[in-house]
Amino acid sequence: MARELRSGGRTSRGFTLQWHLTSACTMRCTHCYDAAASTASDEEAPGRRPLLRLAEALPILDGLRDFCARRGIPGQVCWTGGDPLLHPDFLALHAAAAARGLDAAILGNPAPRRQVEAIVAIRRPRVWQVSLEGLPATHDAVRGPGSHARAVEFLRLLKALGVRAHVMLTLTAANLDEVLPLAASLSGLCDRFAFSRLARTGRGAALEGASPGAFAAFARRYVAAARRDRRLSLKDGLLNLALAEAGLPPGGGCTGAGCGAAFNFLAVLPDGEAHACRKLPSRVGDLARDTLEAVWSSPEAARWREGSLGCRACALKDRCGGCPAVAHGEGLDPLLARDPFCTAGPRGRPPGRPGALGRLGALVRLVRPAPAAPG
Repeated sequence: MARELRSGGRTSRGFTLQWHLTSACTMRCTHCYDAAASTASDEEAPGRRPLLRLAEALPILDGLRDFCARRGIPGQVCWTGGDPLLHPDFLALHAAAAARGLDAAILGNPAPRRQVEAIVAIRRPRVWQVSLEGLPATHDAVRGPGSHARAVEFLRLLKALGVRAHVMLTLTAANLDEVLPLAASLSGLCDRFAFSRLARTGRGAALEGASPGAFAAFARRYVAAARRDRRLSLKDGLLNLALAEAGLPPGGGCTGAGCGAAFNFLAVLPDGEAHACRKLPSRVGDLARDTLEAVWSSPEAARWREGSLGCRACALKDRCGGCPAVAHGEGLDPLLARDPFCTAGPRGRPPGRPGALGRLGALVRLVRPAPAAPG
């Protein structure tokens, strides 16, 4: 038995299905990439994808179990949305995943204690990830008045109930200087802290991301802080450039094997449509109609696994691969152009002035229109 997932030169010892159960949400965050997200129920929201109910969803869980069993690797379903707890069959789905031996994580909003206890009684989530977008005023401007205090109180609840807590931040020009102070303020409240750069899609298309230069300087500070604070995740593949500058070995990037799009990770939308990544249009199949094995093996998925043509010669490709969602959000073709924040030489040499591909990417961003929001 292989006991690992393989593609090209990459290997992974696990696979995650990130399942966006519903677009219904109690918040309307300013950077949300889901254009259909709103506080309305799925039945009330115009143009929203229909939900898969329990009987329709169980074959997808079976497919995840079988896909991973054939490779001898653990499988994980990551419940998210919108707010996954707003799906009418959430507890039954969580129990079905547990019955199939699948790990489960939750990416969602703070929830009442009784709801968390009901979930833990079925099976304790591997992690529960909540979002914090900066210090209180900055966060509340993104997610609503009082939401920072509620999130911090929820982290205390997770700790009391023995649930591992992760915190995620969407990096923008507005919160760049608050990341490390925020992480320090959460000492003892979260087990892991990570950020992802703004993908300018959905409502986030109107926001200002950090500039490449500002991000590069931030990355150096973040890597230095991560050497002191092991909670700080090196999730962004481009942090490998700062690691190289510091004489440190590379990290694993977004999913432990660089960009995991259609490799050790797939996103599933509420109606079962599968995408390489939720933050940009990247349809690779439909799990409501086909097995995970068939979708993962499709030519469309294989193309996303190959990654950007602009990264093919880079020595860091299997640890980085850039972020296709960021490239898409800047008007680039993520299967052709490098991540526009990348300053590495053409073969992953230490950072310097952008090469020809980087200059071409900047030119393309000037002349191409803003991309459509993911469907």
